Amino acid sequence: MDIAGIDPAAVAEVERETTELLSRLIQIDTSNPPGDETRVAEFLDRYFRRYELVGEIAGEPAARRSYVLRLEGSRPGPTLLLLSHTDVVPAEPQGWTVPPFSGLVKDGYVWGRGAADIKNLVAANAVATVRVAARGGFAGTLVYAATADEEEGSVGGARWLIENRPELVRCDYVLNEGGGEFADLGGRRLYELHTGEKGTAQFRLTIHGEAGHASVPLRRGNAVVAAAEVVRALHAYRPRPRLENVPRAYVELIIEDAELRTRLLDEATAGEALVALAERDQRLADLLAPHYGITLSPTIVHSSGEAVNVFPQEVRLSVDCRTLAGRGEDEVADEVGNALAGVDAEWELEWLGVVRGNASPHPTPFGDAVERVMARLVPGSAVVALHSVGFTDSNWFRAAFPDVVAYNYSPYLVDDGATVAPRYHGVDERIRARDLAFQSIFAAELALEVLR
Repeated sequence: MDIAGIDPAAVAEVERETTELLSRLIQIDTSNPPGDETRVAEFLDRYFRRYELVGEIAGEPAARRSYVLRLEGSRPGPTLLLLSHTDVVPAEPQGWTVPPFSGLVKDGYVWGRGAADIKNLVAANAVATVRVAARGGFAGTLVYAATADEEEGSVGGARWLIENRPELVRCDYVLNEGGGEFADLGGRRLYELHTGEKGTAQFRLTIHGEAGHASVPLRRGNAVVAAAEVVRALHAYRPRPRLENVPRAYVELIIEDAELRTRLLDEATAGEALVALAERDQRLADLLAPHYGITLSPTIVHSSGEAVNVFPQEVRLSVDCRTLAGRGEDEVADEVGNALAGVDAEWELEWLGVVRGNASPHPTPFGDAVERVMARLVPGSAVVALHSVGFTDSNWFRAAFPDVVAYNYSPYLVDDGATVAPRYHGVDERIRARDLAFQSIFAAELALEVLR
């Protein structure tokens, strides 16, 4: 697929540059834990110095540092930050078609851990920054930041820079990962612009039971059986729908049935309407459902005992929970209590980590610029604002700098959202080379649009 208004030869050159750069980045294993992102920061420092662009390597600890480059324009103007992160989730080679840190380029794709989350943006934004610098004549400031420790967020990275070196990353606008997936609906290409995101309220449930020899079955008081019932109840529970973050315009665009649309946009009927939607189209239901409230996902189970012939006194269950922007522990605790009201188990809740979700305003001049660039590059497409159901470093910027507008948007051109989604943190993670080039071209075009 062609990119409107961009010479095909120029697209091919960007594709070559971004593909080569991403392949090299993937080969630097920055699995988090342990991270070791400083190696990428040093690689980027050498890359930009080839173009006589000098940034800074900053952060703690020594092995977990980030890279930041600030380019000053020729006249006053706003500051735009192109943000990405250099760590990746671990990858077990079993099941992969290619070694996960090979950075192999084949069949029109770049393969490997980080190809879609999110070393693709480390590469795409780098090439875009070099091209904007070469063109010159822009206003304000363009900042390139490739930060450590996004996947766990416990050591350094964007949060460390904001707290310890705010002058390096202070800005008016942030363009970050997420969003940009598209769906072809009703003959029109619909792109997601993430203007906010849900928070996290991860917790552990400790289920208590009776210790004893397993040769005599426990019909009551078996912590393992009780934990199984807790998992089943959490999995089956449907929290009360809330409409405060439901993207009304999105619902109106993707749901053709007028009666179903009305039910989905009414809190009293939304829960049953989501069930009805799932029966018709599970893909659309999966897109919409997380926007209606908290989600509860059991992920890890541990027993206090190790002997197979002994009933453990405790079973510990870890749960990943995502909350609507602005909401926190109290609502989650109430919902967990409701979910487990009918379960015969003695349990207690311990918080593992809570980060409140937040959002930037919309519409804004920044959002208008995104729409103008997309209209030029992909004529006839539409951009719809909604909240991300995941967490990104944009949260730290919104919390620290109240006036910043942080949007998550890294658009695809060829592969749609349903095709791309399973690749995030998945086996055979990869990105189409043309999509990678498009992300770089979009970033450069947006920078020139904002910094006019």
